[in-house]
Amino acid sequence: MHYTSKEVYDYISKQMNDPIVEWKTCEISWAQFPIYQSDLEFYDKISPVINGVKYPIPTPKLCPEERERRRMSFVNLRKLYRRTCDASGKAIISIYSPEKTYTVYEQNIRHGEGWNPLIYGKKWNQERSFFELFDELLHQVPLASLTNIGSENAEYCAMGAYNKNCYLIVGCNSENCYYGMYTNNSSSCVDYFFSINNQECYEIIDANWCYKVSYSQEVLNCSESVFLYNCEGCHHCFCCVNLKNQNYCIFNKQVSKDEYFAYWKEKFLNPNRDLGKLQTEFNQFKANFPLVANKIMQSEGSFGHNVSHAQHSAFIFDTHGGDEGVRNSKYISLSTAIHDWYDLTDSGNASSRCYEGITVNGNKNLFCINVISCWEVYYSHSCQNCTHLFGCVGLKNKHYCILNVQYSKEEYENLLAQIILQMQKTGERGEFFSPFYSPFGYNESLAQEFFPLEKQEALSKGYAWQESHYDPKLPAWASFLKAEDVLSIPPQDDSILDQILLCKDSWRPFRIVKPELDFYRKHQLPLPKKHPDVRHEERVMRRKSRNLFLINCSICWEPELSSYSPTESSKIICSECLEKSTN
Repeated sequence: MHYTSKEVYDYISKQMNDPIVEWKTCEISWAQFPIYQSDLEFYDKISPVINGVKYPIPTPKLCPEERERRRMSFVNLRKLYRRTCDASGKAIISIYSPEKTYTVYEQNIRHGEGWNPLIYGKKWNQERSFFELFDELLHQVPLASLTNIGSENAEYCAMGAYNKNCYLIVGCNSENCYYGMYTNNSSSCVDYFFSINNQECYEIIDANWCYKVSYSQEVLNCSESVFLYNCEGCHHCFCCVNLKNQNYCIFNKQVSKDEYFAYWKEKFLNPNRDLGKLQTEFNQFKANFPLVANKIMQSEGSFGHNVSHAQHSAFIFDTHGGDEGVRNSKYISLSTAIHDWYDLTDSGNASSRCYEGITVNGNKNLFCINVISCWEVYYSHSCQNCTHLFGCVGLKNKHYCILNVQYSKEEYENLLAQIILQMQKTGERGEFFSPFYSPFGYNESLAQEFFPLEKQEALSKGYAWQESHYDPKLPAWASFLKAEDVLSIPPQDDSILDQILLCKDSWRPFRIVKPELDFYRKHQLPLPKKHPDVRHEERVMRRKSRNLFLINCSICWEPELSSYSPTESSKIICSECLEKSTN
């Protein structure tokens, strides 16, 4: 794993006029990382004030990469299991595997009003570690089997809201979508990663506002195109790279409309087509073009990759601020509409002054997991519409609670001051939860997607590992069909829906569902040859790493931060030089 270099930290310090006041050494990686002047100002702004006394938030002990790895280890998005609901006794689908000792309710019961989370409350005991008390509470308070709020016909989807007719998508708000991760306001898309406002697209990565685009990556406002890379405003383009506002192009060459459609029909719609060979040709063609250092759009004074509408922010990745923007923030990923935030993952929604959390929104929420629309909530999990909580789990519309025990405002503040002082003595305060308390093995968690580790390395860093396997048990009489042997889909013949397909790479079994089959037919696409997990892993591998490197543009030679390492290519150019070359 690459850790950010001192030269990158120094470069950002100079560009943002933000002095480095201290260098620290990460307690896990031993990498050096800075504390900027703006960091100290931020920690001061978010430090709680209780009865007129400020309790300063200490500076972190871990480097930014290890802090994000730790946060991500508390989230499982894609591993689904069958287990029993502890309320109804029914078989349910859950992100918690059956051997986990947590109390798990199916989400309709968990999000309903028929139970009271305060009955699990624990009195503070200064003889015990806060985190031990919190862990006991986390095991006892019912957790939702999935989080898929307000959705219809989307029971196999996790960490989403208001999905309709969707299957195996995570972190989404979409309709008629399948096998995707992180998208909003999209419809009729299959096999995608981090894509927003798309329609009828297939196998896309980092694509926004596109229509009928397939096998493409880093595209914006494109339509009816196949095999694009880093293109914007293009339509009817085939195997093109670094184009802007072009149409009817094949391998970056302008052709007539008739020539384009003739080529498209021969190469893409022909029953004897070889898309694997075409992908190889496109990859070879793409290798002739310079790489663009980073992708930062409509932003000012900001540094990261795959970012839009940001102001005065650094180390931000996969973050689109929308109308609200991302402002004055650091170490942010997979987030939207925030200002004055540090160390947040998968969070946003016009929030401010939050720190060290994952799936959080609101104001001044510190060290939290899945805390929504809350204010001044600390060290809490799965709470909604609350204010002034400390160490709580599963609360809704509550105020002034500690470890799920209700207090008056005065009692809350007095006890909170005692707990903070005790945690300062034990060294517990100021850090996110230890990986020891995660409900998931590292290989189940979001961390494995972005910071992959082998088992022994994960264990050496203090993470757990999911040893149990729950692959489907298929009956002995079941027949299998190699996915690579299915060359075409006969019209009006749905017999493939009754077949068990074997992935050409992993040999894992998978099936095709009816809406998915309808999608392939409509767009004249071949059936997938690989298991959905394998396809997802390949999309993850095709994305840029979440790193920044200091390089010199190979055209203007000006220093630039790049998401590509100089060892990957000698041809890395800045966005300004790309703009000049495409105009």
